This record gives sequence, C-alpha cells and structure tokens, in this order.
Amino acid sequence: MQQFDNPAADAELLEMLKEDDLNAFDVLFNRYWKSLFIAAKTRLDDEEAAKDIVQTLLIDVWQKRNQLQVNTSLEQFLHGAVKRKVLHHFRSENIRQSAMENALERMGNLIHSEDNLSSYFDLEKIVSEEVEEMPANMKRAFLLRSDSYSVREIAENLNLAEQTVSNNITEALKRLKRRLKMEYPDRYLNCFICLVILFTKS
Repeated sequence: MQQFDNPAADAELLEMLKEDDLNAFDVLFNRYWKSLFIAAKTRLDDEEAAKDIVQTLLIDVWQKRNQLQVNTSLEQFLHGAVKRKVLHHFRSENIRQSAMENALERMGNLIHSEDNLSSYFDLEKIVSEEVEEMPANMKRAFLLRSDSYSVREIAENLNLAEQTVSNNITEALKRLKRRLKMEYPDRYLNCFICLVILFTKS
C-alpha cells in the first residue's frame, strides 16, 4: 500500500488521485478533514453546515480529480476552497431570505394593483409554505429566479443543466398554481399571472 506521510508527498498524492486511487483519497480525507472542518465551523458557527461543506468539498475533489489544477500547496488549495464554499453558503442563505422577501413584496404590489385578490399576508403564507415543500434544487432555482438571476446564471450557480433549471422553475410554478387554485378557485388566475410575470421574466 502506497503511504503518504508528509506534506512533501502532496504532489504524489494528487497524481495518485488522478489515477483513481481510493487509498490516496482516504489519505487526503484523513489528513485534512479535521483542519478543514475547524476552518469551516469557525466561520459558520454551525457544526452541521460545516460538516456538509467539508464533505461536499472532498466529494468535489474526488469527482473532479482529473481536472484539478493545484498551483499552491494542497493544504492552501483545500482551505481556499473551504473559504469559497463558506462564502457561497452565506450568499445562498442571504439570497434565500432576501429573494423571498423581495419577491413577495413585488408580487403583493402587483396583485393589489391588478385585483384585490387576497391580503398580502395570506399570499405570503401560501407562497412560503409551497416553497418550503419544494425539493432543494427546485427551491433554490425558484428563489434565484425571483431575485432576477437568469436561467444560465442559476445553472452555473447550482451546477445544473439549463434545461433542468427551466424544468424546476416550471414545476415550481405549477405547484403554486395548483395551491392558488385550491385557495382561490374563482379568482386565482390573476395571482398566477403575477407569478409568471415575476418569476419567468428575462
């Protein structure tokens, strides 16, 4: 079994990874997991989120092992990647919160101007409940779209195909349409038109 016992062996470790050596990945995992987790947890103050970030990073390293370009030490590379993922996490959380607030406010204004269909707070409750029930990627795509991100930008942000993003947004709107039709069987159409205007505009 190949052994990698010191930082000087990192270059060899990377080469072994590119040769699909699972033992090399185990060594990388054991060598850097703890320091990466501490770095993430210090920034996040959230143990579970820190674990998720480090696990995702290390899975990314394995999945993209043949495309890795490491121009620093492996430790610096990994810690830089953790920092970027933490920043992305914060950004995603901020987007999720601000997108929902902004979208609901804009939708409420549109609905009141078109037809006094329902109170803003009733609408907020409906949309919030439905969005929370969506699968993760659908929810993220919907919220990013509501914050005026293009389909291409969302696809890049979520590492998904553009068609997948479009399908998720379409399905999200269908779910909201069904819920609105159930809540307002006689008056749901204007509300749904507002949703389409807000979430499918270019």
